Amino acid sequence: GFEERLTTDIYPADFGWTPDWEHPERILEWYHNMIDVIQAGVCEASVDLDYDEEVAFQANRKLYSLVREADERPFCMVVSFAHPHDPYVMTPDYWNRYRADEIDQPTVPPLPLEQMDPHSRRIWEICATDEYAITAEHVRAARHGYYSSISYIDDKVQQLIQSLKATGLYDNTIIIFTGDHGEMLGERGLWYKMTFWEWSARIPLIVHAPKFFAPRRIATQVSSLDFLPTLVDLASDGAEVAWADPIDGHSLVPLLHGDLSQAADIAISEY
Repeated sequence: GFEERLTTDIYPADFGWTPDWEHPERILEWYHNMIDVIQAGVCEASVDLDYDEEVAFQANRKLYSLVREADERPFCMVVSFAHPHDPYVMTPDYWNRYRADEIDQPTVPPLPLEQMDPHSRRIWEICATDEYAITAEHVRAARHGYYSSISYIDDKVQQLIQSLKATGLYDNTIIIFTGDHGEMLGERGLWYKMTFWEWSARIPLIVHAPKFFAPRRIATQVSSLDFLPTLVDLASDGAEVAWADPIDGHSLVPLLHGDLSQAADIAISEY
């Protein structure tokens, strides 16, 4: 559905990452392990940083191109950053925004293997957690790197907003900031995503559209399946839309206006 793609994939676009579910005990050799936790720290560059720098550059340049080209059609731009994400490494300028003694340890400590629920135990095993001795310093450094990468993305978003303002597009642009998964960061002794604990399953969702609604916080459960009907609802400005096929998800526009009366308050996920 895109007219133009500005970047490549950050990782291979072939079937190299397709799991073999007939051998689920160890899905693939590239699968998550504790190396990213062991090696967390300061870096000068990484594949993920190189990619996100390219994403930011291309996105900002495209915003200016849209104005130069005088294309009167509305635009939709998906700016997909890798951060915040493992590996937990970051450049000194962002790393040094946080002091080591300010980095918190996980709220819930690791559980003995026999006390884990079956899915958590499986994730613990396929990430080869038992092959590494994870210390409190490893945990602190990994969380330090993750927090630093959040600050890095904050600045990238700020750059995009500055470009929107400079090009005169800001006041008429709907901005949605979201993600595809959370991060366990050592809670319950688990790392990365792939579980339904709060740290992993919850994602950020910020919708900015002052022309449509006032700012508020909403605690109702919603799903990323709701993005499509929400965007269509906002773009159609309330006009009735006929869908070619039934869709999952519900428009969040009533919630954005503070009307919770029809909220589904449910999000269904699977892994």
